[in-house]
Amino acid sequence: MAWTALQRQYADRLTAPEIDFLFARLVLGLTAPFYAEREPALHFTACNALVGRKLPPERAHAALRTVPKAGEPWIERAFDLAEEHGTKIAATLKEQRDQTDQINAKADAAHRELSSGAKEHVG
Repeated sequence: MAWTALQRQYADRLTAPEIDFLFARLVLGLTAPFYAEREPALHFTACNALVGRKLPPERAHAALRTVPKAGEPWIERAFDLAEEHGTKIAATLKEQRDQTDQINAKADAAHRELSSGAKEHVG
């Protein structure tokens, strides 16, 4: 979906390498909260795999390793905004996942407590 949105919004204003780099920056942002505490190489490997799912190998390689020379200042800002936006989205998703994990852990503990109490009552 992200690729399609970028194509729709920028296809007539950016070159293919610029769109590829924009996509790579978005992916970097989307994955950053999940890899913040891990080795940077692992984060890069994840980005490479995700960008490679949409772009052919040579374009994915270039998008992750080469910063295209922006023709206009707004393009450089778009690169930064793509990553920032991706990071905000991912941070929200991570927070929701963490909250869900906490709720599930509490529910599991309550279920175990009720189950053990019911066994004691029956036995």
